[in-house]
Amino acid sequence: MIRLNRPGLKSFVSYVFSFTFLTLFIYLGIPFFFDYKSNQSDLEKKIFENFGLNLSFTTKAKYNIFPSPRLNIKNVEILSFSERSNNVGSAKKVILKIPFKKLVSLKTLNFDSAELINADINIKTSEINNFNNYLNNRTHEKPIQLTKSKINLLDKTNLLFNINLRKLRISGKNLFNKLDFQGRVFNTKIKINYQNKNFDKNPLKNIAVSFPEIGLNLKLNINTDKKNNETIHGRATVFFPNNQIYFDYILNNKILNISSSKLINNYFKGQLLGDIFLFPFSIFDLKLEVSLLKFKNILNSKFIKNSKFLSQLIPLNNKFNGKININIDKITSSSNIINSGNANLEFRNEVLIVKEIKLVINKIGNIKLMGKILQQKKKKIFVFNTKINLDNSKIFYSRFLIPKKSRKDLIPINLLGKIDLESHEIKLDKIYFENGLDQEELDENELLFLQEKINEIFSQNSLNNILKYSNLRKIIQSFFN
Repeated sequence: MIRLNRPGLKSFVSYVFSFTFLTLFIYLGIPFFFDYKSNQSDLEKKIFENFGLNLSFTTKAKYNIFPSPRLNIKNVEILSFSERSNNVGSAKKVILKIPFKKLVSLKTLNFDSAELINADINIKTSEINNFNNYLNNRTHEKPIQLTKSKINLLDKTNLLFNINLRKLRISGKNLFNKLDFQGRVFNTKIKINYQNKNFDKNPLKNIAVSFPEIGLNLKLNINTDKKNNETIHGRATVFFPNNQIYFDYILNNKILNISSSKLINNYFKGQLLGDIFLFPFSIFDLKLEVSLLKFKNILNSKFIKNSKFLSQLIPLNNKFNGKININIDKITSSSNIINSGNANLEFRNEVLIVKEIKLVINKIGNIKLMGKILQQKKKKIFVFNTKINLDNSKIFYSRFLIPKKSRKDLIPINLLGKIDLESHEIKLDKIYFENGLDQEELDENELLFLQEKINEIFSQNSLNNILKYSNLRKIIQSFFN
């Protein structure tokens, strides 16, 4: 048994320990004596070889031992995610960690990982493919991390939106790459996990996006077509509180085709089909087939209760253009007044054009609505042209309990006017009745009286209350008194 109190043993152990520590300290200190300034271009080349990053130093690199061997570089320019030399941003600090066995000389100096701190990066929509290639076409076995940074997405020189990064980490092994991201977008917390497997032959990409503050979760898998690398296909699932969306898609030449889908929520069940044309503008041609719409749930929704919801959306984004046709097979409600319908809508240059909304009134007739929602000067208005066809007067009078003495022959009614979407004030421009080939128009006094009566109803009741059957019946009865 060896005893440390034997003569000379303590001194020997101390000597060995001191020698080892001194040797280690000298070895770790070798990089302090490298000429980083004269070899700046070589360092920039090593960074590109290790991480695929084009960086340009504006200050001299400094070596630190603690907490691990590393180079610290301040005020670094980020040139691009490709081999081109255009400036896409800057980082206040870059940390390059050095493997322990690569400290002997500047020529053998290598890096384990890179961290960019307080970076500000500008990515144009036209350059997104460069970042996509950077992420997918090489294995990132040496991780890259962005901390406390910001990414600005630009359409040429116009800012679309920015992403504040708490942490973004890119790593990989063999034929597998991974990106983990935590930050905020539109002032909302977001988490993204991206994986790319077998990217040399049959790539399979999986994306998971989470907005924990609002409970929105998205999962997406991406497969590349074996015959055409420019075409990808896959399935997406979206989970939102009380909402589930599943759809299969094909993306080719910036056109996203939704080939099949399933939508389930508190308001309706159905499917969405059609094409969305991406970048630089969003143009769509969609068809929404609704098998069941729960009208009572819509009445109780926060969208109806929020009287300013529609006005807050106006004006629409001028990059959001397209058409959507909506067909509703069945509408359920406590009153069962409207049992089906369809809508043909077009979004064009900040204006929502209502080409036609047709609501079928159960066994009575239908309502056809046309018009447009837009902003005129400072006012947000809905310009409408409505036609009410009441084909079965007997069922209409019976359902709304109109006294026999107040009943009259019903003919199609046309209403033209405007609704202020913020004050909800209605201005009637014209009301006329169709009796065969003849038209009977209300005079100015009758029109004004009816306008005041309608505005009085809307001022005293919320839309939610007006659309309830018991209240709607009383309102209709008031027009026959």
